[in-house]
Amino acid sequence: MKKKLITLAVASTLATAAAVSAPAFADTSNVTVYGMANVSFDLTDNGAVGTKQVSSNQSRIGLKGSEDMGDGLSAVWQIEQLVTIDSASGAGNTLSTRNTFAGLSSGSAGTFILGRHDTPYKIATRSLDVFADTAADNRSLMGSTAGGGGFTAVHDNRLGNVAAYVSPAMSGFTGIIAYVAGAETATTGQVKGNAWSMAGLYGNGPANASLSYQVVNVGTAGSGTMGGLGGLGGDDKAKAWKLGGGYTMDAITVNAAYEKTSNTIGGASAAGQSNWYLGGKYSFGNDAVKLAYSRAGDVQDTSNTGAQQWALGYDHNMSKRTSVYALYTRVSNDTGAAYGLTGVSTGGQAAAGAGQDPSVWSFGMKHTF
Repeated sequence: MKKKLITLAVASTLATAAAVSAPAFADTSNVTVYGMANVSFDLTDNGAVGTKQVSSNQSRIGLKGSEDMGDGLSAVWQIEQLVTIDSASGAGNTLSTRNTFAGLSSGSAGTFILGRHDTPYKIATRSLDVFADTAADNRSLMGSTAGGGGFTAVHDNRLGNVAAYVSPAMSGFTGIIAYVAGAETATTGQVKGNAWSMAGLYGNGPANASLSYQVVNVGTAGSGTMGGLGGLGGDDKAKAWKLGGGYTMDAITVNAAYEKTSNTIGGASAAGQSNWYLGGKYSFGNDAVKLAYSRAGDVQDTSNTGAQQWALGYDHNMSKRTSVYALYTRVSNDTGAAYGLTGVSTGGQAAAGAGQDPSVWSFGMKHTF
């Protein structure tokens, strides 16, 4: 579990560089190629119109490596990009769209990286989602902010201009803290934006838990990384804290998360929202049955602005790296809400309008390498 937490935090398993006699510019001994192909055939409904489509579900390819610097210190790096397998034009296949960084790592002192990366707030509970990286991903509702919802919201995000530190594991505990310098393109007279994100993770035996906090200061609208997040504009601010945990007992896994957000939207006074998630999995042989429920609460002082999501799925492992799956998920919006199914999948569906209930049947295959 300790290794898993560190892997989630820096999104890379550190490889030891092998010494070779070839010239430095031809040395690929410290490079690992990895990735995931996750594609599905989906029957979708936005609450008004149904369609059939092939969808890519966070398929990716990456390069990573490390170099032993001596005395327990290693230089680490990673370049990772999204691959939209289903796109006829190749749209979205841009280098380094996912976690991409360089840094230093020490078993006794921890890991420090600079680059583009998931925030600690996002890392804290991503492993709890039993439908992660599919149309039933819980980010349809979790991580949402007052005035908006879903994968493009402020929280549970991946940002550029990140400086992050991951502590070494200590009796099952790992700490992560990140600063986001959000005003790379600011000009004279603009206010710089920034963000702080931090998380504490514990994993020892069958139980794991996490507590995370994040604050985003947009600064002047359009002045770099913070502009346009989840509908936030100039001078807006978003805060959130989240508690997560899970327990595995033999073939049964149960996970849960609760978060509370507080935001200013369009210069209005702070509005709060509470979201929560409960998911479980029962494994038997090479198969597993999964069930999950998420709830986005009403935006503070505004009734009928919440939503709920149900998901039911079945997985079959064909090998250690290849699996097939089937799932059904549905978002039920209150009369004043228009949440859609997450954009983490190209099969995700935006709601046709307030009070509409988008849904997806998804039949897919996933291969990791």
